[in-house]
Amino acid sequence: MLIDRFVNILSAILSLMGVTFVLKGILRLSPDLIAKISQTHLDFNLLQIQNLASQKADFVSGAALVLIAFLIQMFAVLFVREPFPIFEDYWSAAGVAFAVSVVIAIVFFGVNRGMSKHYQEQAKFTLAKSYFQTVLNQDPILPQHLKIAEEVALSLFGMGKQPDESGRAYFTRLAKKLEISLPGELHFEEERSSDSETPQYVDLARHQMVRSQGR
Repeated sequence: MLIDRFVNILSAILSLMGVTFVLKGILRLSPDLIAKISQTHLDFNLLQIQNLASQKADFVSGAALVLIAFLIQMFAVLFVREPFPIFEDYWSAAGVAFAVSVVIAIVFFGVNRGMSKHYQEQAKFTLAKSYFQTVLNQDPILPQHLKIAEEVALSLFGMGKQPDESGRAYFTRLAKKLEISLPGELHFEEERSSDSETPQYVDLARHQMVRSQGR
């Protein structure tokens, strides 16, 4: 084996090993972890969900491209023992290589956007499910708890409560969306005062829910 082929094989393997470590680290950033990182004490950060999901998609897409390049290089080194011409003109070959690269780049840009959206939706789903399950653990379910569930669902999925929809009907719709089974009995406390939907009461309810989550 010639020295240039040996060096090419060694550099390709080392490159693959480096990408493996990077990919191993980013794969730990699961949608569940993204949801937890984006959750603050009483709220959540949608922009952080988008950024983390995009970073994960970028790393995965980049690693996939490096893997493809590795396989092409290894195929050429291991199986093409003697070079042979496939294009008569140098610039024709360069043009074809450039065109193929552009097509692959366009495909991966689309794949990258799809993965980013997928990771965002998974993180939002996990976050909403966590909030909703905490609300369901409240007994009775107060008007401010219902308001919190509506705010979270509206922010994450655009799924608000209809004006003529009861709390039980809204929770049934949310449970179906989040794939959660509702308890046999739900005790809703009727709204006694308009103060129960003020930001102060809603924040207090959020604080109580966070404390119950930590138990």
